[in-house]
Amino acid sequence: MSSTDRKLTAIPPADLARVWPTIRSEVASVEAPEGLIPEDVYASCRANEATLFLLHVAGQRIGWMVLRMIGRDLHIWLLYAEPGFDPMSIFRDDLMAVARGATPYPALKLTFGSTRRGWARVAPQHGFRVRHTTYECDVDSL
Repeated sequence: MSSTDRKLTAIPPADLARVWPTIRSEVASVEAPEGLIPEDVYASCRANEATLFLLHVAGQRIGWMVLRMIGRDLHIWLLYAEPGFDPMSIFRDDLMAVARGATPYPALKLTFGSTRRGWARVAPQHGFRVRHTTYECDVDSL
């Protein structure tokens, strides 16, 4: 898929209140780590401790993800995509670019956690390996 067919859009904290009502029910539907509720996620994004990204393919929103830095890891905290879309494949190059551009230092690893057993089969196909209950892969260099 060409980069013109996909778009990963960061939502600045000041614009969060405008976007949040369109995704709040989806956030509530995702199995959240640590028993978080949508308001916890909103507060973290609003405080710039995490960033909401909208996922678009061919001009249509197909999902969203919330990323946050944990040490030198860019962590996919929450991820939602419409059925039939594989955001890890579609947005891998974009995620690596975000990781390389992280501040104050570029991320060294891209990570995510999941209690879903299916990830044990799928994660290695994307270069991830188990680290406790967190999957990680090296950030691609340019």
